[in-house]
Order: sequence, then C-alpha cells, then structure tokens
Amino acid sequence: MMLRLLLALCILLLPPAAWAEVARVIGGEHDDFTRLVVEARVAGDWRLGRAADGYELQLDASVTGYDVAKAFDKIPKDRLTAIWRDPDTGRLRFSLACACHAIAFEFRPGTVVVDIRSGPPPEGSAFELPLDPPPVPQPLPAETAPAESPAADSPAAGPPAAEKPGYDWVEMMRDGSLAPAEADPLPLPTGGISLDPLRDALLAQISKGAAEGVVEIEGKPAAPRGDPAADEGPWSRISVGEMPGLKAGKRDDPSAPMTADGDTCVADKALDLASWGLTGGFASQMGLGRSGMLAEFDAPVPAAVLRAVRFHLFLGFGVEAQQYLGFLDPAAAPDAEILRAMSYILDGDPLPDNPFAGMEGCDSAAALWAVLAAGPAGAIPPQTNTAAVERSFSALPAHLRRYLGGPLVDRFLAANDHGTARILRDAILRLPSEGDPAVDIMDARFQLAEGDETAAAALAKGVLAEAGPNQIKAAVTMVEAAFQGDRQIAADLPMTLGAYLEDARGTAEEADLLRAQVLALAMTGNFHTAFELIDRAPGSFADLWDIAADALPDDDFLEQSARYAAGHPPVSARTGQAIAARLIAAGFPDLALSWLGQVEPDDKDDLRLMAATAHLALRDAPAALQLLNGLAGAEAETLRARATLQLGDMRAAALALEQAGQAEGRGEARHSLDTQDWPAVSTEGPDAWQAAADLVAGPVAEPVEGPIARGKALVGESAAARGTIETLLDSLSPPVATQ
Repeated sequence: MMLRLLLALCILLLPPAAWAEVARVIGGEHDDFTRLVVEARVAGDWRLGRAADGYELQLDASVTGYDVAKAFDKIPKDRLTAIWRDPDTGRLRFSLACACHAIAFEFRPGTVVVDIRSGPPPEGSAFELPLDPPPVPQPLPAETAPAESPAADSPAAGPPAAEKPGYDWVEMMRDGSLAPAEADPLPLPTGGISLDPLRDALLAQISKGAAEGVVEIEGKPAAPRGDPAADEGPWSRISVGEMPGLKAGKRDDPSAPMTADGDTCVADKALDLASWGLTGGFASQMGLGRSGMLAEFDAPVPAAVLRAVRFHLFLGFGVEAQQYLGFLDPAAAPDAEILRAMSYILDGDPLPDNPFAGMEGCDSAAALWAVLAAGPAGAIPPQTNTAAVERSFSALPAHLRRYLGGPLVDRFLAANDHGTARILRDAILRLPSEGDPAVDIMDARFQLAEGDETAAAALAKGVLAEAGPNQIKAAVTMVEAAFQGDRQIAADLPMTLGAYLEDARGTAEEADLLRAQVLALAMTGNFHTAFELIDRAPGSFADLWDIAADALPDDDFLEQSARYAAGHPPVSARTGQAIAARLIAAGFPDLALSWLGQVEPDDKDDLRLMAATAHLALRDAPAALQLLNGLAGAEAETLRARATLQLGDMRAAALALEQAGQAEGRGEARHSLDTQDWPAVSTEGPDAWQAAADLVAGPVAEPVEGPIARGKALVGESAAARGTIETLLDSLSPPVATQ
C-alpha cells in the first residue's frame, strides 16, 4: 500500500510535459465545410499553420499522439484526403484535395476545432503562415589571410582581400547596383510599388514580337554600366525561339488542342488505352499488373498503383480500377480524375463528375471519350469532331472496340450521321469476329438504318436462334425490320417477346421490348392486346395506328378511333388522313376532323380537301370554302359548288361545276331542290324530275266550263300527278342508313 502511495506521489510531482497523451480526432461534414474536432485534456498554446500539402496543428507538448481511427467515419475525401502525425515534429498534419482554407478556434479548454472551407482564405489570416519561419540565408564567408601575413593596418599589408559573394545578377539589377549611372529618374515616385512585373512582361512581349517579325529592333542596346563584362542580359537580348529556362506565352501549351470555351483538351497520351496492356498470357498479365503496389509498412507505391489502374482499364474492368484509385493520394496522381471517369464509362455507369464535358470538338481522343461519357441515350452534339472520334475508336484495343462499338454506332445512326456510323462499324467488322452475336446485332441495326430490311432480318434471325444475352436485341431488331418491310412476322414471336418482357421489367431493355411487343401484336392481327399495351409505350402510338388505320376491323376501328379522337399523341399526316377518310365514309365527320387536327389554308392540298369534305358533311359551308380558297382542280370545284349550294347560290354552284367539266352536275345544280328553281328542273333535269317539276312550274291548262267537267278534269290531273310522283319516288335511291 505504501508503495502505491509513493508511486502516485511521484507521478503527481512530475512536470505536465511528462504526462503523455493521445488526442482524439473526430470528423464531421457540413454543407459548405468539413470540420475536425481535436480533443485533449490540455491544448496549451496551440497553433495552426500552412504546410506544403495542407495544414499542420501543434498542441501542448503533453500531446504525443493522435487517434485518427474515427476521423473519416462521417466525412468524404473531397476536401480532406489524409490525416497523420508527423514523426519529425509530432504535429497533426492533414492534406487537402481542393482550393480550400482552414480556420481554427478553441471550443472549450482542450478542444480545438478546425473548419476547412472552400475558396481563398480571409485576408490577413494568421493560419496561412507556416509554423516554422523559413531559414534566413547566411552570407558566404570571406577568404581569410594566412596566419603569417602582415596585419591589416600595416603599410605592408596592402589592400584587403576582396570578398567573393554569390553572384545574383537579377537581385543586383533590382537593388540598383547594375543600374546605368546616367539613368533618368522616374517622372513620378512609385513608393513601395515595384515596376519589375510590368517591365518583365513588356520585355517578354517585345521579344516575342521581334521573333515573330511584328517588332523591329534598331541597333543593339548598350549594356548596363557597372559591369562591363556583362554584355548580355534579359534587358538587351532578342532571341528567335525560346531562351533556356524562359518561355513567353500562357502557362498552358498553346499548341495543345483546345475546346470551344478555351479549355485544354485531355492529351492523347493520357487516354492511350492501347499502350496500357502487358505482355504474356492473361494470368501472367494479371500478376504483373498487380505486382509491386505496396512497399514497406503497406505504403502504396504510386507508380505501381497507376500501372494497375491503367491495366484494368485496358481490360475494361472499371470497378476494379476505381478500387485501386482509392489507394492513391490525389497529389501523386494528377490524372486520377480522368482515369476514374474512364472507369465509369467502361462500366456503363453515369459519371458523378464529367472531366470530358465540352470536349466533343477536340482534335484528340478526348472527343471519343466525351461522346462515350454521355451514355447510350445521349445525343451527338453538332460540334463533335467526328474525324477524331473515328481515329481514336480505331486505335482502341480490339476487345474494347467490340464492347463499345454497338451502342456508339446506334447513337450516330440516331443522329442521322450514317457516314460516321459506317466508319465505326467497319472498324469493328475488320476484326476477326465471325460468329460474334454482338457484332452481328450491330451490323443488323446498321443494315436496318440503311434500308436493307431483308439483310437486317437475316442477321437478327441467326442471333435469335442461338442462346445468349443478345437474343432480346435480336427479337427487337426482327420486329423493326418487319415493320419497315413487308410487316410479316412469325406468329409465335409476340409470345417470345412477352416472355422477355416479363424478365426485363424495370431494366433499360423494357422500353424497347414494349414497343416491339405492341408492333408484333398489331402485325399478327391482335389489335385488342396491342391497344391495351399502348399506354405503356406511348412513343409507339403513331406506328401502331400506321398499321391499324387500314387493317383494323370496322367495329374495332370505330371504337379505338372514337376513344382517342379527343386527344392523342401525334400521328403522321398519312395515318391521320387514312383514319379520317374511314370516319367520313362511315358518317362521322366530326371525329374525322379531330384526327386531322387544326387544318390551315396554307396546308397541303390533299389535307385541305379532306377537311373541306368533313366540314361539308357537317353543313359548315363557310369553313369549307375558306379551306378551298385558292385550290384548283375538279375535286376542289365540286366541293366548292356543293358548299355554294348549301349557301343557296344555285347559279354560282352551276358555274363552279361547269368549270369542273361536270355537265350532269351542272344540271343537278340548276334543278336542285335546295334552290327550288322548278322551271330549270322541268327543262334540264332528269326525266322523272322534269315531269314532277311540270306539276309546279308547267303551263296552266285552260279551265273547263261547268262543275262536272271541272271535277272530272281535277280527278284526271290528280291521278296524273300521283303517277308522276310515284315514278319519281321509284327513281330515287333509298336513303343511306347512318349509325
């Protein structure tokens, strides 16, 4: 017991510096900053300052270690990339991966909070100063005289030995020791402002202009006085080309490809996948690609890790490449962002950040990767450098050409750029890939886009006959080929598509399968099921009606056309007119106008004629005449005459029919019941109508005398009129029944 008390007393008597402590570091993420909390018993006179790759924190001397096991549990590595204890100084170091700054404060005794925020630091921030001031440069020691030499103040000593400091002509020029003795003073005092940057920039631009021939130098400027041996210097030298160690212009290489926004394109060397493969068999390549990545204490070797990343990208293994990239410090891998983006592209995943954005127009491999980064559904921008895309695609390894080529060809076909699609396709077909289903499907889609449905169907049929992941694409391609061709497919193909559709729910293939199923059902006559599915595939509505407009049975046609008449997705002009013609013939001109849509006087002639026919059936003569305005031809004149008849102008109608060359129609117009021009009917109408019109407009018989004679005459006239009317009624066609 006494021993324990003595031990405790000794510990209490020790100075505080002897109490070794491990401070705990905890991280937390906020919207606009990352926070580190360093907890210790005593923080002391803590300090935070800048380091080469981030910041360093110094706490009280009693803190001899830091527990960083929980530091990254709740924070990502987009601002803060690493935290460690510097073994030389004992300070807490942390590196940054962003243009950020840090500020710190003591939350409570022993707890220091460090916030890392994006952007430049506040002006005058003390945390931007290094904790250790830079060493002061010491002057070079002067040469000392030998011990036996005379004293310095002796007459025999002679002049003292000259010192030989280091020669810094730039500093000597700036402090004035090399300035010309007769230099004119500046007209205005500059105070503490240095004109050196302005002078250097002017000299650089003058030198560049002289080299390019836009500036002429007359004579050679005199060298600065004070150093006769110095006959050359940046103030007097004009050089054609770059001087050693100097280069005029932007920091970036002006010869490098640029985007339209002025950004530098990714260099071809950073995207040279074909050179990232290794020699030997696949097993030996895998071993060599993953060797040497860890050094002593499991520290990653950046060069070996980058080799492994590039090798897995060469193989097309994107996820594996991402895992290896996690071993690297961003400072040691300047191309890490590019490599990570390539890994996402190769796996077909959307990019969290796209470093290739806007590079479609680059004259380098960046154009290809910018197009690939948009994904299989992305549009091809008009500024795309297709020559660079074609060149870079042909330089890819063979297996990556087969893997990436199909979706890329489809995208250029969708953009109506068949020329580029053909070149990319040929770059794949040149490979020894006979019997490769993916290549056959790509070729089938290309043949389909080129209008060769027979060749496309044959290629797709061959792939469909073999088991494999390309069967779905083959079935879809067969349906598209049939739809664009003779519209004849196997009766069991809709059942096959239905089975694929059940397995593809929620996948990227579901939309293509739905369209193929709808069209296949329609082409095999199962319109009822096709229309049940059309709400799930609205993009195929126009193509379904392109089949159904002529082939749908009358009852189903009236049901479906009435169902969608009030509102429906757009259909082609040919399809809309075909539906409207059937509806007009069936006696539904109002539904026909709904399918035709708003028809304007400047639309095509056939569309205006059909709309005018529907308006006439609805007895809307003004609307019909407005659509017929300016149209010529027999059909237009006939419709114009009928519209005029509806308005009661018999003579104008007769003139219109006469211009149309319809003599019979002209007579019908003149004896039309609508006009009740019975004299014209009695002379020009058909026989049955002439006799009937005579009853109204014929000559009046002379009256007979006597009531009995008049009665007999009236009975005879009535019998004759009855016979005339019965003859007229018998000559008329029965009315058409309407629904």
